[in-house]
Amino acid sequence: MDAFGLPSSLAKNPAIGRNLDSSLKKILASHKYDTAKQRAQAIKDYFETLSPAQQAAVAEADPSEVGNLDGVPVNIRFAANRISIQEEYQKESEYLNGLAPNDRAYKRTQDRVNTLRGFLDPRIKKFKDPKKMGRITEVEMPRQFLLFDAHFGSTGDAKASPFPDGRVAEVVGDLESAKHVAFRVPGIGNRLDDFNSFSKGGYDLAQDDQEVESPDSAVVSWLGYDTPEMGDSVDPAKAIVGGQQLNAFRQGISVNIQPKATTSIIAHSYGTLVTSKALQDGLTNINNVTFMGSPGLGTNIHSVADFHMPGTNFYAMRAPGDFVSYSEGLGDDPADFSDITRLSTHGSHAHSEYYNRDTASLDNLQRVLTGDTETLTFTHTTLDEEMIGATEERKLVAFLEQRVPPSVAAKMGADLNPIIQGIGGKNSVEIGGSIAKGLGAMHGVLNKYNMLDRVDPDDLMRELQGLSGDIAFKAAFKEAKRHGASDASATAAGASAHLAAAATFSGVTFTAGKVLELDRLQNNVRQLGGDLATGGRDMFGTGSAMVGGLSNDGRQIVGDGSELAGRLAADAGRVSYNIGDTIANPSHGFSNATNVIRSVDAAKDSTIDKGRKIEDSLRSAKNTIRDNGGHMLNTAIDIGGKSLGKGKNIAISAIKAIT
Repeated sequence: MDAFGLPSSLAKNPAIGRNLDSSLKKILASHKYDTAKQRAQAIKDYFETLSPAQQAAVAEADPSEVGNLDGVPVNIRFAANRISIQEEYQKESEYLNGLAPNDRAYKRTQDRVNTLRGFLDPRIKKFKDPKKMGRITEVEMPRQFLLFDAHFGSTGDAKASPFPDGRVAEVVGDLESAKHVAFRVPGIGNRLDDFNSFSKGGYDLAQDDQEVESPDSAVVSWLGYDTPEMGDSVDPAKAIVGGQQLNAFRQGISVNIQPKATTSIIAHSYGTLVTSKALQDGLTNINNVTFMGSPGLGTNIHSVADFHMPGTNFYAMRAPGDFVSYSEGLGDDPADFSDITRLSTHGSHAHSEYYNRDTASLDNLQRVLTGDTETLTFTHTTLDEEMIGATEERKLVAFLEQRVPPSVAAKMGADLNPIIQGIGGKNSVEIGGSIAKGLGAMHGVLNKYNMLDRVDPDDLMRELQGLSGDIAFKAAFKEAKRHGASDASATAAGASAHLAAAATFSGVTFTAGKVLELDRLQNNVRQLGGDLATGGRDMFGTGSAMVGGLSNDGRQIVGDGSELAGRLAADAGRVSYNIGDTIANPSHGFSNATNVIRSVDAAKDSTIDKGRKIEDSLRSAKNTIRDNGGHMLNTAIDIGGKSLGKGKNIAISAIKAIT
């Protein structure tokens, strides 16, 4: 208590604290249906009737409620939450001591305990001391937590951790006197056990390049909603609830900050969708909103105008290589809005470097916070200028979203996201291989979720072949220009690379097509077996035997096909590069021709070697289908109308697989 300016003289008499807490609960009950701001004001008014010692007594009596209650003076909340953190630290430390180091829960529990201990440790604050002629001074001070609830939210993996994700909010600066206040909203995967990595961005935002804190600003790192894990990151459900919680928090905290303070929301990743939902929920008393690395603001938001907030400044950041923004998995990317101010991120890259020091992104965030808009820096880069493959990733995500129901897409997100990201950002030699591998991996995910009947193999292959050619063209064009080629020569080099990529893809089309049709046949058999388990035991048994045989052949084909695809892709990439280099630099023609001949010979040898193995596996799969397929189709017809549609799909897949 003393650390936050509160006397603990009444702490030895718990009855006083309990009586005061009882009065607080009556006030809460009487304002149950008020707005968040009205309820917070009533709570603030109550605490103003108490002496500092009485305020401390209430915090001691019920720290979990007082520490998370809007309207309570912030120093009392800090003190109450410190009590809760201390209690939780002791409880979880004891639990950790009872775990074996090889227990699945050990690592996450250890991380939580270490984080909680860090919450209790003092931090070093640097500031310019007016009493010492503005000299930089360092002091130790306790960390300031505006929210703390270790048992809030969902438990992503109960075996890895028995504890829920929790909610925490930390303040850097003097919240009640600050002229500028920022609320930071994080994205997926943020939890209590890794809160310090998120909170660090708040410290960086509040400090200059010498780590000196601004006396006029306060930053709140708000992890006040149940963040999704990767698997449900394309599901907006948690964003809707989180938006309501963010709105309520902003309205409640308004009674504790200066009425004329400028306020900013800085949202990252999935947090941009949470912020979008908050703005649509009625959060209008905000001066600045910055969206960073956004996967989209919802399917109904296509411009800043859709928020109907003409008095608020809207900014967007998208760093080169930020594939979350490129995906547009949750709606339109705000960085592409025509009526938004897009800020430079120079020096930062990908999805998690916006708060890095010595970057334009952090500089601009600090300028937005303090209202220094005249020194903001801007950018207008396109997807292709930022990263070759970014446009193609966006097209691929759109292709899949048109065919897969949103409810299934939410479950598939964790599996598809790394595959799609793995296709982008490659050089011209790697593109063919990454596309070919991505083809099989994506189809495996579709098979896992029984979506092969929604995404036709031929359509997927054509889409990926086109994207592969587009990426190869852009990579070769850029490389030729880097070597000083004219636009015409660079275009010719790009066209050559496009053809080479198409040829590479065509080289594995037959093999991949058979693999995917076998995969699809297996999926249809599994679906039919599940649908008709009761009335079609005979058919299901035959189908299971067929799936088992096809699985062995399919795994062999996938292995040989993927290896062949990778080798052909590398050879074709080298061929396209040499052709492009010859166009840009004719003097290199002889050496490039020699390299082309070597690459073609290598491709031929790879095709002959792996082709025989693939042919053997396909012959085995053909025999499996021939032996079992006819009986299955006859049984499917006999079962009745429910099986006809699926039986037709099986027949089509079987015919495609053996012809």
